[in-house]
Amino acid sequence: RQVGPRTHVWSEKEMVDECAWEFEETEKFVASGEVFCGPYKWGIYDLLVLPPSFPYGGMENPCLTFVTPTLLAKDRSQVHVVAHEVSHSWSGNLVTNETWEHFWLNEGLTVFTELKILRDVYGEEEAQLQLAG
Repeated sequence: RQVGPRTHVWSEKEMVDECAWEFEETEKFVASGEVFCGPYKWGIYDLLVLPPSFPYGGMENPCLTFVTPTLLAKDRSQVHVVAHEVSHSWSGNLVTNETWEHFWLNEGLTVFTELKILRDVYGEEEAQLQLAG
């Protein structure tokens, strides 16, 4: 289901309404990331909600991020995970470390960008609450 001009949510049909509602601000995250990091290079940004056996909160890939259905909290309290995965579009996917020794740079810059996106979209207080879990 389309949730923005270049963002979609894919899931089993029984869950698509719930997923679309939970992740409807994904386009705002991408647009905010562009303000801080430059243009999003891959055209579309889709979320694929996988079965509960998927062992991670999210796994970013250019154009398509895998997310766990455990993010469907019915109150958008876990969408910071999507902001984090969107942030990897620049730090980790567009620019990455040369060796595993410096992998911390991917996550460090991603968390920094995630916080900037959350502040931009929600304001300081909500950004801090989102990051607190």
